[in-house]
Amino acid sequence: MSDAVSQAKQYIEEENFSEALKIARKRHGKDDVESYLLILDLLIEANYLPAFEEKGLYYQYYDESHDSGDYGEKYFDKYLEKQPKSVNVLCDKAMSRFNKGEVNEALTYMDKAYENYSSYSKIEEPRISKKEVLMAKIELLIKTKHYEDALRFLNNYENQYSSDEKSDLYKGQMLQKNGENEEALKYLNKSLFEEDTLVGFNAKGDALFELGEYKEALKCYKNCLHYESKVEDDLELVTNFNYKAAFCCVNLGDDAEAVKYLNKTINMLNEHGRLPKDIEAIYQKCSFEKERIMKKGDVEDKEFRKTRFFSTKTSIILLIIIIILYFILKMNGY
Repeated sequence: MSDAVSQAKQYIEEENFSEALKIARKRHGKDDVESYLLILDLLIEANYLPAFEEKGLYYQYYDESHDSGDYGEKYFDKYLEKQPKSVNVLCDKAMSRFNKGEVNEALTYMDKAYENYSSYSKIEEPRISKKEVLMAKIELLIKTKHYEDALRFLNNYENQYSSDEKSDLYKGQMLQKNGENEEALKYLNKSLFEEDTLVGFNAKGDALFELGEYKEALKCYKNCLHYESKVEDDLELVTNFNYKAAFCCVNLGDDAEAVKYLNKTINMLNEHGRLPKDIEAIYQKCSFEKERIMKKGDVEDKEFRKTRFFSTKTSIILLIIIIILYFILKMNGY
Protein backbone atom coordinates (compact mmCIF):
# COMPACT_ATOMS: atom_id res chain seq x y z
CA MET A 1 0.00 0.00 0.00
CA SER A 2 1.45 3.38 -1.03
CA ASP A 3 2.02 6.24 1.39
CA ALA A 4 -0.76 8.21 -0.30
CA VAL A 5 -3.27 5.39 0.16
CA SER A 6 -2.20 4.89 3.79
CA GLN A 7 -2.65 8.61 4.49
CA ALA A 8 -6.05 8.62 2.79
CA LYS A 9 -7.11 5.55 4.78
CA GLN A 10 -6.13 7.35 7.98
CA TYR A 11 -8.27 10.35 7.00
CA ILE A 12 -11.21 8.06 6.23
CA GLU A 13 -10.93 6.37 9.64
CA GLU A 14 -11.05 9.86 11.15
CA GLU A 15 -14.06 10.65 8.91
CA ASN A 16 -12.08 13.45 7.27
CA PHE A 17 -13.38 12.38 3.88
CA SER A 18 -12.73 15.60 1.99
CA GLU A 19 -8.99 15.40 2.71
CA ALA A 20 -8.92 11.79 1.50
CA LEU A 21 -10.62 12.87 -1.73
CA LYS A 22 -8.02 15.61 -2.19
CA ILE A 23 -5.27 12.98 -1.97
CA ALA A 24 -7.09 10.83 -4.52
CA ARG A 25 -7.32 13.72 -6.95
CA LYS A 26 -3.62 14.49 -6.51
CA ARG A 27 -2.77 10.88 -7.33
CA HIS A 28 -4.90 11.13 -10.45
CA GLY A 29 -3.08 14.32 -11.41
CA LYS A 30 0.19 12.40 -11.13
CA ASP A 31 -1.19 9.55 -13.31
CA ASP A 32 -1.23 7.16 -10.37
CA VAL A 33 -4.62 5.76 -11.39
CA GLU A 34 -4.30 2.64 -9.24
CA SER A 35 -3.99 4.64 -6.00
CA TYR A 36 -6.65 7.10 -7.18
CA LEU A 37 -9.24 4.38 -7.74
CA LEU A 38 -8.27 2.52 -4.57
CA ILE A 39 -8.86 5.63 -2.45
CA LEU A 40 -12.18 6.26 -4.21
CA ASP A 41 -13.26 2.69 -3.44
CA LEU A 42 -12.41 3.21 0.23
CA LEU A 43 -14.48 6.40 0.24
CA ILE A 44 -17.36 4.64 -1.48
CA GLU A 45 -17.23 1.88 1.14
CA ALA A 46 -17.60 4.67 3.70
CA ASN A 47 -20.65 5.97 1.74
CA TYR A 48 -18.99 9.34 1.02
CA LEU A 49 -21.31 10.65 -1.67
CA PRO A 50 -18.87 12.85 -3.67
CA ALA A 51 -16.69 9.77 -4.28
CA PHE A 52 -19.51 8.16 -6.26
CA GLU A 53 -19.63 11.10 -8.65
CA GLU A 54 -15.84 11.33 -8.80
CA LYS A 55 -15.55 7.70 -9.89
CA GLY A 56 -18.39 8.11 -12.38
CA LEU A 57 -16.63 11.10 -13.92
CA TYR A 58 -13.43 9.09 -14.22
CA TYR A 59 -15.19 6.45 -16.29
CA GLN A 60 -17.06 9.06 -18.28
CA TYR A 61 -14.04 11.07 -19.36
CA TYR A 62 -10.74 9.33 -18.62
CA ASP A 63 -11.01 5.54 -18.79
CA GLU A 64 -10.33 4.31 -22.34
CA SER A 65 -13.10 1.71 -22.27
CA HIS A 66 -15.40 3.99 -20.22
CA ASP A 67 -15.96 0.99 -17.91
CA SER A 68 -17.02 -1.20 -20.86
CA GLY A 69 -19.26 1.53 -22.22
CA ASP A 70 -21.09 2.37 -19.00
CA TYR A 71 -19.69 5.95 -18.91
CA GLY A 72 -19.92 6.06 -15.10
CA GLU A 73 -23.72 5.81 -15.09
CA LYS A 74 -23.96 3.18 -12.35
CA TYR A 75 -22.09 5.50 -9.96
CA PHE A 76 -24.30 8.44 -10.89
CA ASP A 77 -27.36 6.26 -10.27
CA LYS A 78 -26.12 5.37 -6.77
CA TYR A 79 -25.59 9.05 -6.06
CA LEU A 80 -29.06 9.97 -7.33
CA GLU A 81 -30.64 7.29 -5.12
CA LYS A 82 -29.56 9.40 -2.16
CA GLN A 83 -29.82 12.86 -3.74
CA PRO A 84 -32.33 12.70 -6.62
CA LYS A 85 -32.38 16.50 -7.06
CA SER A 86 -28.63 16.86 -7.56
CA VAL A 87 -28.14 19.32 -10.42
CA ASN A 88 -24.54 18.25 -10.93
CA VAL A 89 -25.21 14.53 -11.14
CA LEU A 90 -28.36 14.90 -13.24
CA CYS A 91 -26.13 16.65 -15.79
CA ASP A 92 -23.56 13.84 -15.44
CA LYS A 93 -26.30 11.26 -15.98
CA ALA A 94 -27.49 13.16 -19.06
CA MET A 95 -24.02 12.90 -20.59
CA SER A 96 -23.87 9.16 -19.84
CA ARG A 97 -27.17 8.63 -21.64
CA PHE A 98 -25.98 10.80 -24.53
CA ASN A 99 -22.76 8.79 -24.86
CA LYS A 100 -24.84 5.62 -24.99
CA GLY A 101 -26.89 7.04 -27.85
CA GLU A 102 -30.01 7.68 -25.75
CA VAL A 103 -30.45 11.27 -26.88
CA ASN A 104 -34.04 11.84 -25.77
CA GLU A 105 -33.28 10.50 -22.29
CA ALA A 106 -30.19 12.72 -22.11
CA LEU A 107 -32.32 15.77 -22.87
CA THR A 108 -34.88 14.69 -20.27
CA TYR A 109 -32.22 14.52 -17.55
CA MET A 110 -30.86 17.91 -18.60
CA ASP A 111 -34.40 19.30 -18.27
CA LYS A 112 -34.65 17.81 -14.77
CA ALA A 113 -31.39 19.48 -13.80
CA TYR A 114 -32.70 22.83 -15.04
CA GLU A 115 -36.04 22.41 -13.27
CA ASN A 116 -34.42 21.34 -10.00
CA TYR A 117 -32.07 24.29 -9.89
CA SER A 118 -34.36 26.27 -7.61
CA SER A 119 -34.69 23.37 -5.16
CA TYR A 120 -31.36 21.58 -5.22
CA SER A 121 -30.13 19.63 -2.23
CA LYS A 122 -28.75 21.83 0.53
CA ILE A 123 -25.75 19.55 1.00
CA GLU A 124 -24.38 20.39 -2.41
CA GLU A 125 -23.80 23.56 -4.37
CA PRO A 126 -24.18 23.16 -8.17
CA ARG A 127 -20.87 23.52 -9.96
CA ILE A 128 -22.55 25.27 -12.86
CA SER A 129 -25.10 28.05 -12.93
CA LYS A 130 -28.68 27.69 -14.17
CA LYS A 131 -27.61 29.66 -17.22
CA GLU A 132 -24.87 27.11 -17.93
CA VAL A 133 -27.31 24.21 -17.53
CA LEU A 134 -29.50 25.73 -20.23
CA MET A 135 -26.47 26.22 -22.48
CA ALA A 136 -25.47 22.59 -21.88
CA LYS A 137 -28.90 21.50 -23.13
CA ILE A 138 -28.49 23.70 -26.21
CA GLU A 139 -25.12 22.10 -26.91
CA LEU A 140 -26.68 18.63 -26.66
CA LEU A 141 -29.35 19.67 -29.17
CA ILE A 142 -26.67 20.95 -31.55
CA LYS A 143 -24.64 17.75 -31.26
CA THR A 144 -27.72 15.69 -32.09
CA LYS A 145 -28.65 18.01 -35.00
CA HIS A 146 -31.92 19.18 -33.46
CA TYR A 147 -31.28 22.56 -35.02
CA GLU A 148 -34.78 24.05 -34.79
CA ASP A 149 -35.08 23.10 -31.10
CA ALA A 150 -31.59 24.48 -30.44
CA LEU A 151 -32.58 27.78 -32.06
CA ARG A 152 -35.75 27.95 -29.96
CA PHE A 153 -33.81 27.45 -26.73
CA LEU A 154 -31.17 29.94 -27.84
CA ASN A 155 -33.93 32.52 -28.18
CA ASN A 156 -35.08 31.62 -24.64
CA TYR A 157 -31.49 31.94 -23.45
CA GLU A 158 -31.18 35.40 -24.99
CA ASN A 159 -34.46 36.53 -23.45
CA GLN A 160 -33.43 35.39 -19.97
CA TYR A 161 -29.72 36.12 -19.86
CA SER A 162 -29.05 38.35 -22.91
CA SER A 163 -26.59 37.30 -25.61
CA ASP A 164 -22.94 36.46 -25.06
CA GLU A 165 -20.02 35.24 -27.16
CA LYS A 166 -21.07 31.58 -27.06
CA SER A 167 -24.78 32.19 -27.70
CA ASP A 168 -23.95 34.50 -30.64
CA LEU A 169 -21.81 31.77 -32.19
CA TYR A 170 -24.41 29.05 -31.72
CA LYS A 171 -27.30 31.23 -32.81
CA GLY A 172 -25.48 32.23 -35.97
CA GLN A 173 -24.70 28.58 -36.64
CA MET A 174 -28.32 27.49 -36.04
CA LEU A 175 -29.78 30.30 -38.12
CA GLN A 176 -27.55 29.19 -40.98
CA LYS A 177 -28.58 25.54 -40.54
CA ASN A 178 -32.20 26.66 -40.69
CA GLY A 179 -31.64 28.62 -43.92
CA GLU A 180 -31.70 32.13 -42.42
CA ASN A 181 -28.33 33.03 -43.88
CA GLU A 182 -28.44 36.84 -43.83
CA GLU A 183 -29.61 36.88 -40.21
CA ALA A 184 -26.98 34.26 -39.39
CA LEU A 185 -24.21 36.53 -40.66
CA LYS A 186 -25.13 39.24 -38.13
CA TYR A 187 -24.51 36.86 -35.24
CA LEU A 188 -21.50 35.15 -36.78
CA ASN A 189 -19.77 38.46 -37.52
CA LYS A 190 -20.42 39.53 -33.95
CA SER A 191 -19.00 36.26 -32.61
CA LEU A 192 -15.92 36.33 -34.87
CA PHE A 193 -15.24 39.92 -33.86
CA GLU A 194 -14.85 38.63 -30.30
CA GLU A 195 -12.85 35.49 -31.19
CA ASP A 196 -11.74 33.62 -34.32
CA THR A 197 -13.22 30.11 -34.18
CA LEU A 198 -13.36 27.24 -36.63
CA VAL A 199 -17.10 26.77 -36.07
CA GLY A 200 -17.65 30.47 -36.71
CA PHE A 201 -15.64 30.57 -39.93
CA ASN A 202 -17.23 27.36 -41.20
CA ALA A 203 -20.78 28.57 -40.50
CA LYS A 204 -20.04 32.00 -41.98
CA GLY A 205 -18.57 30.32 -45.06
CA ASP A 206 -21.72 28.21 -45.42
CA ALA A 207 -23.98 31.26 -45.11
CA LEU A 208 -22.00 33.18 -47.74
CA PHE A 209 -21.89 30.10 -49.98
CA GLU A 210 -25.67 29.78 -49.87
CA LEU A 211 -25.99 33.50 -50.66
CA GLY A 212 -23.73 33.07 -53.72
CA GLU A 213 -20.92 35.20 -52.28
CA TYR A 214 -18.25 32.69 -53.24
CA LYS A 215 -15.21 34.95 -52.97
CA GLU A 216 -15.96 35.84 -49.35
CA ALA A 217 -17.02 32.28 -48.57
CA LEU A 218 -13.67 31.01 -49.87
CA LYS A 219 -11.83 33.36 -47.50
CA CYS A 220 -13.74 31.80 -44.58
CA TYR A 221 -12.99 28.23 -45.70
CA LYS A 222 -9.31 29.10 -46.06
CA ASN A 223 -9.39 30.36 -42.47
CA CYS A 224 -10.81 26.97 -41.47
CA LEU A 225 -7.75 25.27 -42.95
CA HIS A 226 -5.58 26.84 -40.23
CA TYR A 227 -7.44 24.71 -37.65
CA GLU A 228 -7.66 21.53 -39.73
CA SER A 229 -5.02 19.53 -37.84
CA LYS A 230 -6.89 20.10 -34.57
CA VAL A 231 -10.21 18.68 -35.82
CA GLU A 232 -9.13 15.98 -38.28
CA ASP A 233 -11.23 13.44 -36.34
CA ASP A 234 -14.39 15.40 -37.24
CA LEU A 235 -14.76 14.06 -40.78
CA GLU A 236 -18.02 15.86 -41.49
CA LEU A 237 -16.60 19.27 -40.58
CA VAL A 238 -13.26 18.82 -42.37
CA THR A 239 -15.01 17.50 -45.48
CA ASN A 240 -17.39 20.46 -45.49
CA PHE A 241 -14.89 23.29 -45.66
CA ASN A 242 -12.58 21.47 -48.06
CA TYR A 243 -15.15 20.46 -50.65
CA LYS A 244 -16.99 23.79 -50.47
CA ALA A 245 -13.69 25.60 -50.98
CA ALA A 246 -13.43 23.58 -54.20
CA PHE A 247 -16.90 24.58 -55.36
CA CYS A 248 -16.27 28.22 -54.47
CA CYS A 249 -13.35 28.03 -56.91
CA VAL A 250 -15.57 26.34 -59.52
CA ASN A 251 -18.13 29.14 -59.23
CA LEU A 252 -15.36 31.73 -59.43
CA GLY A 253 -14.03 30.15 -62.63
CA ASP A 254 -10.72 29.05 -61.08
CA ASP A 255 -10.69 25.40 -62.19
CA ALA A 256 -7.00 24.85 -61.39
CA GLU A 257 -7.52 25.83 -57.77
CA ALA A 258 -10.76 23.84 -57.66
CA VAL A 259 -8.93 20.67 -58.74
CA LYS A 260 -6.43 21.19 -55.92
CA TYR A 261 -9.22 21.16 -53.31
CA LEU A 262 -11.11 18.38 -55.09
CA ASN A 263 -8.00 16.18 -55.06
CA LYS A 264 -7.47 16.89 -51.40
CA THR A 265 -11.06 16.01 -50.50
CA ILE A 266 -11.10 12.85 -52.64
CA ASN A 267 -7.77 11.61 -51.25
CA MET A 268 -8.82 12.37 -47.69
CA LEU A 269 -12.09 10.45 -48.04
CA ASN A 270 -10.34 7.55 -49.80
CA GLU A 271 -8.35 7.01 -46.60
CA HIS A 272 -11.53 6.48 -44.55
CA GLY A 273 -12.88 3.44 -46.38
CA ARG A 274 -16.64 3.07 -45.97
CA LEU A 275 -18.30 6.47 -45.61
CA PRO A 276 -21.64 7.65 -44.18
CA LYS A 277 -24.24 8.23 -46.92
CA ASP A 278 -24.09 12.04 -46.80
CA ILE A 279 -20.29 12.09 -47.02
CA GLU A 280 -20.32 9.40 -49.72
CA ALA A 281 -22.59 11.72 -51.74
CA ILE A 282 -20.03 14.53 -51.34
CA TYR A 283 -17.27 12.15 -52.46
CA GLN A 284 -19.23 11.30 -55.62
CA LYS A 285 -19.98 14.96 -56.26
CA CYS A 286 -16.29 15.86 -56.01
CA SER A 287 -15.30 12.96 -58.30
CA PHE A 288 -17.84 13.93 -60.96
CA GLU A 289 -16.83 17.58 -60.77
CA LYS A 290 -13.15 16.75 -61.17
CA GLU A 291 -13.94 14.53 -64.16
CA ARG A 292 -16.00 17.34 -65.71
CA ILE A 293 -13.16 19.83 -65.30
CA MET A 294 -10.51 17.45 -66.65
CA LYS A 295 -12.60 16.67 -69.75
CA LYS A 296 -12.43 20.34 -70.68
CA GLY A 297 -8.67 19.92 -71.08
CA ASP A 298 -7.84 23.37 -69.72
CA VAL A 299 -6.31 22.16 -66.45
CA GLU A 300 -3.35 19.89 -65.79
CA ASP A 301 -3.88 17.56 -62.87
CA LYS A 302 -0.73 18.01 -60.82
CA GLU A 303 -1.66 15.04 -58.63
CA PHE A 304 -1.70 12.80 -61.70
CA ARG A 305 1.48 14.37 -63.05
CA LYS A 306 3.38 13.23 -59.95
CA THR A 307 3.16 9.66 -61.22
CA ARG A 308 6.17 9.14 -63.51
CA PHE A 309 6.19 6.69 -66.43
CA PHE A 310 9.19 5.38 -68.36
CA SER A 311 9.57 6.31 -72.03
CA THR A 312 9.11 3.57 -74.67
CA LYS A 313 12.87 3.45 -75.34
CA THR A 314 13.69 3.08 -71.64
CA SER A 315 11.04 0.38 -71.22
CA ILE A 316 12.51 -1.69 -74.11
CA ILE A 317 16.03 -1.43 -72.66
CA LEU A 318 14.79 -2.55 -69.23
CA LEU A 319 12.93 -5.48 -70.80
CA ILE A 320 16.11 -6.60 -72.67
CA ILE A 321 18.13 -6.41 -69.42
CA ILE A 322 15.52 -8.53 -67.60
CA ILE A 323 15.59 -11.17 -70.39
CA ILE A 324 19.41 -11.32 -70.38
CA LEU A 325 19.45 -11.71 -66.59
CA TYR A 326 16.87 -14.49 -66.90
CA PHE A 327 19.06 -16.48 -69.33
CA ILE A 328 22.20 -15.94 -67.23
CA LEU A 329 20.38 -17.33 -64.18
CA LYS A 330 19.10 -20.33 -66.18
CA MET A 331 22.59 -21.12 -67.47
CA ASN A 332 23.91 -21.13 -63.90
CA GLY A 333 21.29 -23.64 -62.80
CA TYR A 334 18.83 -21.29 -61.12
